[in-house]
Amino acid sequence: MRSTARYAALLIIFVLVLSLLSACGKSDVADDVPVEDIVQKVDEALGNDGTLVAVDADYIRGSMRMDVSDYAGYVVKINAFGANIDEYGIFKGADENQTREIAKAVEDYLQMREDTWMVEYMPEEHPKLLAAEHKTLGNYVMYAILWEEEKATAFDAFTAALSK
Repeated sequence: MRSTARYAALLIIFVLVLSLLSACGKSDVADDVPVEDIVQKVDEALGNDGTLVAVDADYIRGSMRMDVSDYAGYVVKINAFGANIDEYGIFKGADENQTREIAKAVEDYLQMREDTWMVEYMPEEHPKLLAAEHKTLGNYVMYAILWEEEKATAFDAFTAALSK
């Protein structure tokens, strides 16, 4: 009787492990959302009144040192008015490998921004840059240089836009 109980317990554990492993393969992240749609949701959440404007591929190549020509999608928005460094970008990789490359390029960009920061230039904005973050969901990468509350709002909108 004891061996039957052990066998049943092992069988139950095995089934649970298999179901957990199969659940890991499924994603709750949509992979067919245009980057522009995600940006619209983020802008709405932030209440962007046109202060943050999209930049073109030449700006991204020159200032961010990223070649976006073969990305599945991208939008980078920077502050075009006023005196702050507010900025965010959303990129979509064509596949998992390119998404990893994008995340690394974003990390490099944020590090370059920190490395080249002039302490005497807008010192009140420096903490925002130091707290800049990026997040990867599926084949999408988002970075944000925003105050904590705005950054959380932006990442929440990013996540919600990609949730199935």
